[in-house]
Amino acid sequence: MNYRKGGKMPVNKDALKRYRVIDKLLSDPNNNYTTNQIFEYVNRKTDSRVGKRMIQKDILALEEEFGKTLLRNKGRRGTVCYEDQSTPLFYQELTQDEEDLFREVLSTLGQFEGLDNFTWFDLLSKKLSMKNERQSFPIISFGGNDILQFSSNLLGRLFTAISREKAIRIKYKPFGKSEKQYEIYPYQLRQYNSRWFLIATPVGNEDKPYKGDFIVNFALDRMNDEFEYLEHVQYVKTTVDLKSMYEEIVGVTLDADMEVECIYYAVSPKSVDYIRSKMIHRTQMEATGEELQRLRKKYPQFKEWNFFSIECRPNHELFALFESYGGNIVVLEPYSIRAEIVERVRLTAANYGIADMSGDESADKDKRCQY
Repeated sequence: MNYRKGGKMPVNKDALKRYRVIDKLLSDPNNNYTTNQIFEYVNRKTDSRVGKRMIQKDILALEEEFGKTLLRNKGRRGTVCYEDQSTPLFYQELTQDEEDLFREVLSTLGQFEGLDNFTWFDLLSKKLSMKNERQSFPIISFGGNDILQFSSNLLGRLFTAISREKAIRIKYKPFGKSEKQYEIYPYQLRQYNSRWFLIATPVGNEDKPYKGDFIVNFALDRMNDEFEYLEHVQYVKTTVDLKSMYEEIVGVTLDADMEVECIYYAVSPKSVDYIRSKMIHRTQMEATGEELQRLRKKYPQFKEWNFFSIECRPNHELFALFESYGGNIVVLEPYSIRAEIVERVRLTAANYGIADMSGDESADKDKRCQY
């Protein structure tokens, strides 16, 4: 026999059945039930018939004896429900929709096998796989995750090194160079453009006294699967606010020496709807009002185009993103960024055998957006 919280009154088997049913109704976020509806539902779902007065006592017991806070007359008169419907006393079995969603989550986590901290994963997967699979293909698919260009065990071991705050020695092959060893403090794993990167700081020495403030990235597909822990090296946490800093850039190349720039660009009618929905950067704003009039007056050649601005630190990924839109995006200002884009276009044209390009006479000479 079970006893209520505080050891006051014994709870028999029939009462426990009623509590389970009532608890389910009171924690239902999609419906508000009256006492009469709860009374009728309990009598349908349990073997023994009880009166309405007993149901009222049961609800009172859940409130007073089990410490649940109730809300009455929410939405309509006579209804009753838990104030916090996310914590029922008796957790129910997963619905089919919940189970399907859970399977998708586990399927995604399965991309990261090898994580020491996820020893529970196999057990949970086995429990869910006891039932028949409803889908032979994933409902949710993440681009670039299905066939990793490196050992998934590497991703898991790096995850463990970061979570345990361990300095490590890796073997890495930069583009066009031979493999080198690097001793680093690993901080974060980030994905960009279907590639995974390890964000880290080199272990410092007398010549280069890094103290967690110099951020570099290593592409995992260029890293040797094996790395070793540096047990003799004390881990140094980064002094950089990685979340804020990475919100100020596109991609993963973080250069703290680069200042945040206000960058204006024109977008052709052909691509404007796409740029509105898939922003160049999270700070993207479309020019309106006086700002729009100023830009139209300054750049009359873009009469039918729309104007946008972003505030971010320029880096290689940003330039590459602008270039990917070809002639449908034209960077206007500041001049330093516009000049970089123009030089890249010149080089591309030269590679195609086009040597003669007209000068960039319309470029704005202001170094920063000062409006």
